[in-house]
Amino acid sequence: MGIRVGFKRATFVVLDKDGKATKDVFVVEGKANKGGTTEATISGISPESVKAYASNVAYYVSAKGTGDVKAEIGILDVPEDMTEAVLGRKKHTDGFTLIGERTEAPYVAALLESEDASGQPVLFALLKGKMSAGDVSLKTSEDKQAEPEDEKLTMECIANNDGETIAYGIGTEIATKLKAYAFPPATPPAG
Repeated sequence: MGIRVGFKRATFVVLDKDGKATKDVFVVEGKANKGGTTEATISGISPESVKAYASNVAYYVSAKGTGDVKAEIGILDVPEDMTEAVLGRKKHTDGFTLIGERTEAPYVAALLESEDASGQPVLFALLKGKMSAGDVSLKTSEDKQAEPEDEKLTMECIANNDGETIAYGIGTEIATKLKAYAFPPATPPAG
């Protein structure tokens, strides 16, 4: 996967029941009041190897598919409308947000963008998963300038309708095709 420089942008799209992109699209790229990406770690890309033994030796290694794919994504100033949409939280008619027994995160797809050493786009798509947020903590002000902390969103990933969990690619031409694959458009109703 080569050298990656920076973490330019993350795009999150809520998926419908058929795994198609909805109109709930959130781009986090460091624009004022829209949040900025700080870091992302994708784990579980490779499966755990399982050795089968025969005749007192390791005879066969099974290592197919992926492991438990999970991404932890750091975002500074997560937009509230994105938080509500990707975490399944509901806005009360009086303007505050509710979290409770009916809160259920929808499936989402995420596209994480970086660059390689020559400036070509490097993209990682998490094709389907559910997001969760980290803990909330409040801390007293101190006698020094406060530095804002990023929030961690975790995406537990599963396979999409094609049986794929992650897609990645390098280059502008690949980027366009990968985005179309990661965020499949909804099929218009027949009529």
